[in-house]
Amino acid sequence: MNSYENGSEIIRVNGINIHYSLEGQKNKPYLVLINMASHNLTCWEGLYEDFLDTFQVLRFDLRGTGKSGWDKDENFSFPQYADDLASLMDKLSISKAFVLGVAYGARTAAHFALRHLDRLDLLALFDVSLTPPVEQKEQRKLAKEARRLLKEAGKKEIDIKKYWRFYENRDAALKHHTAHEKDTDITEKLSMISKPTLVACGRQDMNLSEAKRISKILPVSKLEIMEMTGHGSPFFRPSLVVEIVKNFYITNKLKK
Repeated sequence: MNSYENGSEIIRVNGINIHYSLEGQKNKPYLVLINMASHNLTCWEGLYEDFLDTFQVLRFDLRGTGKSGWDKDENFSFPQYADDLASLMDKLSISKAFVLGVAYGARTAAHFALRHLDRLDLLALFDVSLTPPVEQKEQRKLAKEARRLLKEAGKKEIDIKKYWRFYENRDAALKHHTAHEKDTDITEKLSMISKPTLVACGRQDMNLSEAKRISKILPVSKLEIMEMTGHGSPFFRPSLVVEIVKNFYITNKLKK
């Protein structure tokens, strides 16, 4: 039995069941990990444990994905996903957190920052673009190039598990992953986010130009470009992702 089948905890949030996992020592700050598209909370298996020496780590399945529930079609939207996270934090008595989203998850993280800035300690946007998704054929080509470079550098290839993409209902998962079709571009609004923000993107990711643009718009940002890394950076260089996040946290902690 894999970790998806084993499941974690279920809690009622905004009228639906949310599947989540909260791990780590209770005296540590909170880090929220928001999944990329087509993935459930098990997709963080390759790196979340490496965060536990520094953070309590909250992972969860967004509505309609993994083992989480859903309701009306109009609630498949990034503002609603952001509000679900805020309500989940309420239920778990988390007042503030360092919120990290990857790709599609970075869209939710950005909406969370705009709608719930007072709940945000730090923000991290990995592989981010807030415009319509890029052409996937070219993205796959760049991913292949990144893996070739990693192999030449002697880096171990990540063992990607099929169950990282499992879900309970195909139609609900599809509705979740097409929320961008009715989303507006909030890129310019990011200028209102006053909290320190980490923007990170792979060199072999078509979103790199947008990530650079977003970093310039954010008032307090740090841009990290990851070499030999395609879209879905935790699946290329998980240890580098952990290193970048921890360094960003430590740097900003020392400034306080």
